[in-house]
Amino acid sequence: MYDYQGLQDVFFIMLYGMAGFFAMLACVYLLLRCGNAFAEDVRSSCVLRRWTAAFMAAIVASHVWWYVLGTYFLTDDRLVRNITTIMLDHVTLVPLTMAVLLAMLQDRRRPLWPWLLAQAPEVLAAALGIAGRSEFWGYKVVHYWQLGVIAVFVVYYIIALRQYERWLLDNYADLEHKEVWQSMVFIIVLLAVYMVYTSNAGELVREYLSQVITLVIIAFLLWRVETLQELDNEL
Repeated sequence: MYDYQGLQDVFFIMLYGMAGFFAMLACVYLLLRCGNAFAEDVRSSCVLRRWTAAFMAAIVASHVWWYVLGTYFLTDDRLVRNITTIMLDHVTLVPLTMAVLLAMLQDRRRPLWPWLLAQAPEVLAAALGIAGRSEFWGYKVVHYWQLGVIAVFVVYYIIALRQYERWLLDNYADLEHKEVWQSMVFIIVLLAVYMVYTSNAGELVREYLSQVITLVIIAFLLWRVETLQELDNEL
């Protein structure tokens, strides 16, 4: 909610609340239920369930701080409000998305700390933007830095997917390897959400679209966690 259009639209607030509510339900479900409700014959990864639950919790938190800061705090300071909320979204949702995607690849454990460390310059740029009331540091530097981080991760993930595919072929040649390309589908959806949301200058249509895509991501991840069979990587 970059501007106040969304706050003044009752239908958008309902959709906004619904997206946050479903993310909260998904988080609780993933944390409290050990077995799968939709695919009982599949043994899903506990690591993937926990990372996905953390991602869902971050979606809920994002909905809370955008609404609270837009309604109760910083209501007259649009620049500081947007820099703060965008930075919070980036340093939580982006690394957690990467963690979920990496957890889908079961051939090895891949480190998350480089991607967490990559968020530090953005925090600094956001702080400079707030202190100097600078759109250049608070918006442009933050925006392009995050795009660069995501681009590097996509390249890294494509390489990791190829390694994972070879591992599957070597050890599980009898499986249908549909789980490989579906991870890339999620990356594409993520980038679409990112571009819609970070390029949104308060246009209500884009705000609606961002919430619809959020619901799609929630549904996709629940389905992915429930249907991705945990494999033995000790082979």
